[in-house]
Amino acid sequence: MVLAIFDLDGTILDTLQDLHNCLDETMIHFGLKRFSIDVTRSFVGDGIRKLVIRAAGEENFKDEMETFFRSLYSEQMTANTKVIDGYDEIFKYLSSNDIKTVILSNKISSLTGGLVQHYGIDKFFDKWYGGDSFGAKKPSPIPVENIVKDYCADKSHTIMIGDNHTDIESGYFAGVKTCFCTFGYGTVSEVKPDFTVDNPHEIINVLEGMK
Repeated sequence: MVLAIFDLDGTILDTLQDLHNCLDETMIHFGLKRFSIDVTRSFVGDGIRKLVIRAAGEENFKDEMETFFRSLYSEQMTANTKVIDGYDEIFKYLSSNDIKTVILSNKISSLTGGLVQHYGIDKFFDKWYGGDSFGAKKPSPIPVENIVKDYCADKSHTIMIGDNHTDIESGYFAGVKTCFCTFGYGTVSEVKPDFTVDNPHEIINVLEGMK
């Protein structure tokens, strides 16, 4: 059995515009400096609290900024978000192969579930988890280790697929294979992935090689 753990933002869903718009409104509301969507791209990957802290600056950050952003984002998170082009082929592949699939996001589980169900991708994944599901977020290995344990999976046949160093580090330190998606938002660190893909179609080739 192959167990494939997918990140969500920047890996399956293009959520950047909605995240940026809500950050922009948050900056305006609290009288802070605005910035481009490319700057927002560099902030994504470590959950909402870190996202807002990076946007506001640690010296300016207040808890009410996070609360404001969360409320705004929960209302607007599907305004512009879409499934990344090329995933129809992956979903078809997953439906016809014996591969266990889960989603592991650093978003809280309620927002993760809301997006997964809104875009109808729940039927292609066995479960989905958020940053609050295991008491630790990626890049900690704890979430991946717990998922592997839940599925009684072989680590050599388990892979963490994501677009940020947090995904790669989480998988690496949990002892599973990793795949970095260059089409997403993030970058890798000194921890290098086992595989690198430039488009969703190449994920199929990686999963085939895991069998």
